[in-house]
Amino acid sequence: QDIKKHIPGKYSTYYEPFLGGGAVLFDLQPAKAVINDINEELINVYTVIRDHVDELINDLKKYKNEAKCFYDIRALDRDKEKYNQLTNIEKASRILYLNKTCYNGLFRVNQQGEFNTPFGRYKNPNIVNETILRAVSNYFNKAKVTFKCGDFEEAVKGIRKGSFVYFDPPYDPVSN
Repeated sequence: QDIKKHIPGKYSTYYEPFLGGGAVLFDLQPAKAVINDINEELINVYTVIRDHVDELINDLKKYKNEAKCFYDIRALDRDKEKYNQLTNIEKASRILYLNKTCYNGLFRVNQQGEFNTPFGRYKNPNIVNETILRAVSNYFNKAKVTFKCGDFEEAVKGIRKGSFVYFDPPYDPVSN
């Protein structure tokens, strides 16, 4: 609610250069948006939800909430050749699975870009949240949403008067 009071009542295009989980985007659901994140995995998840939601839901159903399954799937990005053979649907499914079953839903990678959050040991995580996935897909397909993946400065180039930009920059780590 603190953010909402600062959002103009009318704007032509919504811009979010640091999308992350997209809480403000999904709350507002603007008719026209340009969204960006530097995280390729994240942008792939959103484009797969938009373009291949049925296949994504089907692929998510193969996962189990078990530590062995989690660590096997997490390890896929340690073998670049094997990882690069995954389809975009499989990559998106992998990230959603890891996010739903890892400790605190934390997306964290090491210096090599490998997902390294440990297993979360949840009793019954909602790995296949079909209702939410379909709702997000429906929004992406009815609105004019442009996906970008890169530097935030590039994401707002060409912005026109009357647009609204929501800057929610990445957070500085609490410690090294």
